[in-house]
Amino acid sequence: MNETEQELMSGKVWDDFCDRLKEVGRHITRPEIPADPFTRAEGYRYLTRVLRSSFDIFSEHADAEFPVIYRPCDEMVKYGGDDPDKYLQKCAVSGAHDYLIRGRRGTVQSVSFLTQGSSFGDGGTMLPTGFLDTDSLLVEADGSFEITVSAKEHAGNWLPMEPGSQALLIRQTFGDRSKEAIAELEIECLSDRRTPAPLDPEKFVRGLEAATGFLDGTVNLFCDWAERYQAHPNALPQEDPETCRAVGGDPAIAYFNSYWALEEDEALVVELSHVPECRAWSLQVCNYWMESLDYRYHRTNVNKDTAFIEEDGSVRMVISALDPGLPNWITTAGHTTGTILFRLTGADEVVEPTTRVVKRNELR
Repeated sequence: MNETEQELMSGKVWDDFCDRLKEVGRHITRPEIPADPFTRAEGYRYLTRVLRSSFDIFSEHADAEFPVIYRPCDEMVKYGGDDPDKYLQKCAVSGAHDYLIRGRRGTVQSVSFLTQGSSFGDGGTMLPTGFLDTDSLLVEADGSFEITVSAKEHAGNWLPMEPGSQALLIRQTFGDRSKEAIAELEIECLSDRRTPAPLDPEKFVRGLEAATGFLDGTVNLFCDWAERYQAHPNALPQEDPETCRAVGGDPAIAYFNSYWALEEDEALVVELSHVPECRAWSLQVCNYWMESLDYRYHRTNVNKDTAFIEEDGSVRMVISALDPGLPNWITTAGHTTGTILFRLTGADEVVEPTTRVVKRNELR
């Protein structure tokens, strides 16, 4: 047996995994993080959620010759300011192979496809290697389409890769999640292999190491971001586009990120002087760990399709613990601090939101 097999047989592989998992917990007790049982419990829950996603990425769905389109984030697994208006999907690919995506458009507002290089576990970046969205997607009259995914250019719908491409990220964007149907998608690797190989012990060990590396890198990255946002509480400055691009952000989106903190009797008012011509915009509230709040049962965001617009074209959104009886209320869902994110997608101009903290009884 080689060294890896010996460590598998002795149990050292599992012991090392558990030791590293324990070490990742240090992020949850960083000194700048609010020190209360609620935030701490959400932090440790956050670790379990990201770990579940990392197993999908590096073990369960890691075979680029037999790709599976799955959801790395969903209604329960959340990280990096996940968007309640997005149906996020992912798939392992390799720049060494060609792929064919078959789909049916559905009724969602938009669909985008992004190929990526590294991951958060490899230096904190997920650099894009190709992009295609519904602005340029050719769709048949019956709503069907095909996309070639490859490092070599193809006619028709082509999603570029590079030799080092490792993943395909799909973002489906809702205007009103309750009324729209997602695009139906399937992918095929155009290789000669017909069945996957049995589990390779060494490959499994590498996947286990990569999973904890992804967990460590992801949690560290977004803890760093949340710490940085504390420099401008209850404000919404625009994020550096290159910073967002490096972690897999949609190149069509202008991101505005920050930190919020409110007393029980306070409200954060976020206003837009006007809404520019754009594909989409949204404002959402997250917890400290940059997880979206539970949008299944609470109104945790407002977007272009759901917002009430004033007669003069302006928009006022109110974030508070209790409903003030005004349009565009977003609940804090039991939180007193967290992160906040405004997105402006495909806009012909960047309109920066303004913010102010007021007493809730002064809102009317």
